[in-house]
Amino acid sequence: MHDNVQQVQYWNRVAPEKSFSHPLRLEWLTKHLDSNARILDAGCGYGRTLRQLSDAGFENCVGLDFSAGMLYRCRSEAPQASLIRNDGHALPLQSESVDAVLLFAVLTCVPADAEQKILIDETWRVLRPQGLLYLSDLLLNSDERNVERYEQCEAKYGRYGVFELPEGVVVRHHSKAWIAETTRQFEQVEYEPFTVTTMNGNSSAAFQYLGRKL
Repeated sequence: MHDNVQQVQYWNRVAPEKSFSHPLRLEWLTKHLDSNARILDAGCGYGRTLRQLSDAGFENCVGLDFSAGMLYRCRSEAPQASLIRNDGHALPLQSESVDAVLLFAVLTCVPADAEQKILIDETWRVLRPQGLLYLSDLLLNSDERNVERYEQCEAKYGRYGVFELPEGVVVRHHSKAWIAETTRQFEQVEYEPFTVTTMNGNSSAAFQYLGRKL
């Protein structure tokens, strides 16, 4: 999500063709939020999740992404949402102004520890007390293809799980311990591991997490 030129160029280029399959567990949200809740989909991509939120009756939604190409597609997918182009370093919203923040396959696009922590801190800032952080992202895999990629890039990036895709973009898979560390200021409400099909058509271990700001 962060405004690295190469990363942005990649997402602009693939915006018309990529699809994402992380499920939106609406029951997680409807249990805690009413239809008037203000929801921020940070790293909204082409708007799939925003459209699902709208279909479920959540009309007060904001989509944020650093890719103009993704946002162009998003305007068709989710015309009811307010859309903002932003680099992700600082969320362009007032403190304690939203009821929930969604980060769907966003941390994987933010490989560096420090930048992930900045993003999580920003979600904390914009969430109201009792607000929800909803993460969906990729876990470390143990298959040979992924282990080889992790090991090849570990020295270069200083973190096992960070690797380069052939297209030139850098992504990250996460340990459960790291997710627990980055979300430690939140109260965990839900956690569900699952298997997801990635945007390039491969299977990956994944997780969904719902945390509450106290």
